[in-house]
Amino acid sequence: MTVSLSDLSAFLEVVRCSSVSRAADALGITQPSVSKAIQRMAQFAGVPLLARGIHGAWRTARG
Repeated sequence: MTVSLSDLSAFLEVVRCSSVSRAADALGITQPSVSKAIQRMAQFAGVPLLARGIHGAWRTARG
């Protein structure tokens, strides 16, 4: 499995925005698309990259 540039862009935008929804808006794609990109990145890395909660999303220690 490889990581695409769009997956990496989605991850970086989530980190920048601290929100999957705001990242999706900024990228002009749907929130489920961003979530799938994050899932692919985490699967590739073998560790959770983001933690999500009621107040947004943030990088894990390994993310």
